[in-house]
Amino acid sequence: MNITITGNLGAGKTSVCNELKKMGYDVISGGDIYRTYAQEHGITIVELNEMAKTDRSVDIQIDKRTKKLGTEVDNTIFDSRIAWHFIPDALHIFLEVDPKTAAARVAIDKARSGEQTYSNLDREMEELQKRANLERERFMEMYGIDYFDQSHYDIIINTTHSSPRSVAKEIDQSVKRIEHAKLCVQQDLEDMER
Repeated sequence: MNITITGNLGAGKTSVCNELKKMGYDVISGGDIYRTYAQEHGITIVELNEMAKTDRSVDIQIDKRTKKLGTEVDNTIFDSRIAWHFIPDALHIFLEVDPKTAAARVAIDKARSGEQTYSNLDREMEELQKRANLERERFMEMYGIDYFDQSHYDIIINTTHSSPRSVAKEIDQSVKRIEHAKLCVQQDLEDMER
């Protein structure tokens, strides 16, 4: 069973996926697919981002790769904004977070990486909301989907007061429960056939 994980900006998606890797899960991120695509075309990520601004075929090619990978691998986590749309038979997880917590997390990450941070959380929250709105518009325009619509997801986890490790454990437990339930159903069907 494949798993897709998306969520609000600042919900901790990447940190949670890093914890899941430590627990033995295979993780493919949208960034990994993007980087591979850039390497194959002999360009940098920055150059690919510039191309993607005006050439929608870049996003389409990346999305096709995600869809193809979803049919080629199993027991893999896809860390991607819209992988749930391209891998429909996976378990879909959405990570939500309080906007102030998200802004604080993003500000800390920016400070660590040397990016510009804003002096107050309200400004950081505005920037995150702007980014989220742009992504929402882009995906609506390209695919007619709203990735913030939580009806697309099987599991919704609020990460506001949780560490990435505890969220990863919650996901792991959910996956094990689902796999166990599937196994029980399969055994029941086999018993009925005998």
